[in-house]
Amino acid sequence: MEISEFRHFGRLNDPDSCAVIKGVCSDEMEFHLVFQNDVIKDIRFYTDGCGHTGICGETAARLVAGKHIDKAMAISPAMVRKEIAYLTEDHIHCSILATMTLLKAIADYLYRKSIS
Repeated sequence: MEISEFRHFGRLNDPDSCAVIKGVCSDEMEFHLVFQNDVIKDIRFYTDGCGHTGICGETAARLVAGKHIDKAMAISPAMVRKEIAYLTEDHIHCSILATMTLLKAIADYLYRKSIS
């Protein structure tokens, strides 16, 4: 799968929340989220990493797009891995990077919401 085929690849200009994490492999992952009534209305991810990292980012985004924040917070690396049958053991860290970055973006939203 090429980056051009990723539906959720890119950045948002004015997201409600965002997060960036650099993984153990030096790949970076970003998530940008827009919420409406605690539902993820728009989601984008960006990575400078390998194809496996991109596929994990796209999969994580697809799994939570349109979901209420309570359901989105249940995402796990195992859920992403289950969706990507060919993710090899040496790239499992990509699923961890994607989900941890997404959860950090959700935490950023909850924090901003609590102080507004």
